[in-house]
Parts: sequence; structure tokens; C-alpha cells
Amino acid sequence: MPLRLNRQVAVRFAVTFAVSAGGGFIAQWLGMPAGWIAGGIVAVAAVSLAGFHTEVPAPVSTPVYLVLGIYSGGGVSQQTLHQMQTWPASFAILGVSLIGLIGSSYWWLHSRCGWDRNAAILSSLPGALSFVMAAAEGLKTDMKKVAIAQSLRLLILVELIPIAALLIGHPEKSGTLAAAATAGPRDIIILLAAGTAAGLVFAWLKVPGGWMLGGLLASATLLLSGTVSGRIPYPLVLPFAITLAAITGSRFRPGDAAVLPYLAKPALVSFALASCVSLIGAVCVTLLFGINFIQVLLAFAPGALDALIIIAFQMNIDPAYVAAHHVARFLALVVVVPLLARWLARDSDRL
Repeated sequence: MPLRLNRQVAVRFAVTFAVSAGGGFIAQWLGMPAGWIAGGIVAVAAVSLAGFHTEVPAPVSTPVYLVLGIYSGGGVSQQTLHQMQTWPASFAILGVSLIGLIGSSYWWLHSRCGWDRNAAILSSLPGALSFVMAAAEGLKTDMKKVAIAQSLRLLILVELIPIAALLIGHPEKSGTLAAAATAGPRDIIILLAAGTAAGLVFAWLKVPGGWMLGGLLASATLLLSGTVSGRIPYPLVLPFAITLAAITGSRFRPGDAAVLPYLAKPALVSFALASCVSLIGAVCVTLLFGINFIQVLLAFAPGALDALIIIAFQMNIDPAYVAAHHVARFLALVVVVPLLARWLARDSDRL
């Protein structure tokens, strides 16, 4: 019995990976920035909603996040260190926008669409779906609404930002990145060892996206210090990028297609309101500090930490800035969500 189940999982994973690779190839061929990620997610989500049980085994995600984090660390430069002085003010604007986007989404879902208060507030929280679902366990609410609203948010974000970059334009390859050497076997071993050690620490501390952030920090430190002199070759990274798209797209399940028509409009308008608030915050940061607009937009985007970090690097955008802002927002949610869940549960018990 276990052998049959293992074979079934392997087949599902193989098909899911192939679908992601096919969608990514088409998007890349069409010239979409970060096409392997954006195209793969759409393809896998479409197949999932069509009825196929897409799946990426849980143990696969750790090496995927680790390798992509190490690769993204190559985008951190001395300019990143120089720009850090503007980050506290950027974090402050992010905090204000966080309140605005949660408030506007909640108002729409609860007051205008009639969603119960629990579902409305949980669906309005940007990103951190697994944490939100865990904190909300036991609440009297329709968690399917929450899951679909959050999944739609992630899907649209990952697709819209590369399209916006294509229309608006994004930074050309800098001389530093263009001239970056390819790591040899020794450097690759050092990067993987240091990234694994940092990832273990971040995972133990329960930092969101710990394996990816650990790999990014270790890689950036080694490169900036001159300990290693090159990045992991992209052909070795590509299968991991394809798998990341598969992981993200497979958040949709075959049964979601039945309820999607009823939940799509409320969820999409909620996402639009949240995006408008994030957009205003991003414009303010760009005007005040002169930081590239697409870079700030990736950092202020309401969710999709893991996918947006690798998309940032592939579009020649500072991944450290993007990661720092998503982690800061997540840490704020870590403080707020358990208190919010306790308050909602107590309020539900009175009804």
C-alpha cells in the first residue's frame, strides 16, 4: 500500500513539474520577465482547477527555497548597504499601508459582500496563509473562502508584477551583475554549506521563508566579503525555479473550481482595494527616496514572499530590500494575528 501511494505521489509530482515547465517555457518565449515563475504558476493553477490533483511533496520545498535563496543573494550589492539608511522610513510607510489595505479589504468583504467577520478579516491579511490558517484553527468561519481569497491574491500578484515591469520597464543588468562570475565547484559547496547552516537557524527561529532568507543572507555575505567569487550557474537553478512555480500553483485544488465563480468577485475586488493602497505607498516611497518603483512595488505587494524574492532577482531588482519588507510585515502579522484570532473566537462564542 505505501509503495502504491509513493508511486502515485511521484507521478503527480512529475506531471505537475512538467506542466510548470511547459507554462514557464511559453511565458519565457513570449518575453515575460521572470517567465519561468509566472508562466509555471498559471499553468499549474489551471490544471489544478481543471480537476487534476497537482502535488509537490513537502520535503522537496526545502532544497527549492534554499537554492533559490542562495541564487538570489547574488543580487545584493554594496548599493544595497548604502540604501539601507532609507529603509526605516520605508518600513514606516509600509506599516501605514498595511493598516489601510487590511481595513479597506475587510470593509468590502464584510460590509458590502456579507462575509462573516471572521472570514472577512482573515481574507484581508496580506500573505502568510499557512500562519493565518493555523492561528484561525477552531474559529467559526468558512476557511475555504479564506484559502481561495488568499490564493487568488498570490496568483494575480505573481502575474501582474512582471507584466507591469514589462510595460513600465525595469532596471537593465548592472555592470556588477552582468560581470558576475559563475561559481566553481568549491564555491558552490561553500554556498550550499553556509546557506544550509543559515537556513537551519532561520527555520528554528520560525522566520517566514526561513530557508530562502537563510540562503540569501549567507550568499550575500560570502559574495560581499569576497569569500566566494561567483553565483550558482542558472542552468542548475532553473529546475528549482520551475518547482517553485509548481508549489505555488498547486495551492489551488480540483474542488475549488466549483466555488470559485461565487467567491471570485468579492476576492478580486478585495485584492484590487489592497493593491491600490499598496500602490499609493509604493509611489510615496519612490517619490521620497528615489528607489525604483518596480522594486518598491515588489516589496509592498500584499503577499507571495518566496515567489517575489526570486522574481526580484530575475528582474535585476534588489532582493534584500524586497525580502526585508515582506519579513517586517510578516512579523507585524505574527504579533497581531494570534491576538486577533483570540478576540474573534471570544466574540464568536457570544453569538
